[in-house]
Amino acid sequence: MVDTAVKFNLVDNKSFHDKLQSKKSNEPVDCSNFVFDKLKLDPNGKCYYPFFLREPFSLKDFDFCELIDSENLKQLQDKKIIPLVCMLSEGWQLFDTRSNRLFRRSPYYNVINQLEKNNIREEDVVWMSCNRYLIEDSRIKSKFIHFDFFLEQQKILENKFLPLTEIKHKYLSMAQGAHRHHRYAMTYMLFNNKLSQHGVISCTDYENFHYTETTETTDEYISKLENFDQETFNSFKQSLPYKIDDQINLHQTGKDESHLFENVFVNLVNETHQPGNAVFITEKTYRSINYCRPFIINGDSGSLQYLKEMGFQTFDKFWDESYDTESSDHERINKITKIIQHICGLDHARLMALYESMLPTLEHNYKVLKDYEQWSTLN
Repeated sequence: MVDTAVKFNLVDNKSFHDKLQSKKSNEPVDCSNFVFDKLKLDPNGKCYYPFFLREPFSLKDFDFCELIDSENLKQLQDKKIIPLVCMLSEGWQLFDTRSNRLFRRSPYYNVINQLEKNNIREEDVVWMSCNRYLIEDSRIKSKFIHFDFFLEQQKILENKFLPLTEIKHKYLSMAQGAHRHHRYAMTYMLFNNKLSQHGVISCTDYENFHYTETTETTDEYISKLENFDQETFNSFKQSLPYKIDDQINLHQTGKDESHLFENVFVNLVNETHQPGNAVFITEKTYRSINYCRPFIINGDSGSLQYLKEMGFQTFDKFWDESYDTESSDHERINKITKIIQHICGLDHARLMALYESMLPTLEHNYKVLKDYEQWSTLN
């Protein structure tokens, strides 16, 4: 792994975040502070005061600046230290640019307004976001930096390249996290096409719900899939949940997760996808790269293009990746299902030969991940 030249410094403001945690117990502190803790800082470099804020919505009427100690607050106001807002573990839509909406009521301003009330200017704020495709608008005065926390989280794990020596499962599909329509839909398609026995799968208990932004329920969403069958769907719902032994988020504490991947040919990634046009890549994808397995992403349209822009290679030499350009979730899931059907139709000898031909891509991606350098944007 390439050593990163860090030429900046951070104020140690753990007491601020402890007070924030105690004041607002609904996960107000962004977990990305974990990767900052691993840095060797330069006391002579630019000095930042980090605000690790998990989300902007609950901060609208909450003066979090009252938790800053008086000396640091004065330094922020006098521009002797730089306010650094870190929202890296969730893909928030920070701006609302629709013509009928007031721009300064965007979630971004829930944070900025509190800073401005305490004489910290918007134009002095550096904002780190996981969104690579933020809008450009002259009304936004903060400097935005793209930073991929989940890549960094995987990068610092000290695992070696994981070869595939035996295939026990043709694919891995983990959908045990938060309830998402596309996760239930993908798992249903595996069930409906009798692919479940070829892979190892997790999926949470079924819930028929709708997102805040839409009225479409899970039942309605899944009913639009190709070859939907109500009787099979009823059986699918009754069969849930599916669990994988020892499937816990070990990466959050820096522990190895290779046991999930060592005997698996491909990872069918059920990403954190919600309605909207953002592209949000998490550890669900990056651990495929870190544990050296090919991947197929059931998530945001443009996810593969996002990875290519960062220097990674994908698997268009081996199967049809046109699913990445589909704007419709249903068409994307239908195409992914066909890829999994093809993989499940290959015997283990042919899959091992396919894996051997993929090795240059897997080795390239592993090296890009471990050598990826992001910190210089703060120097």
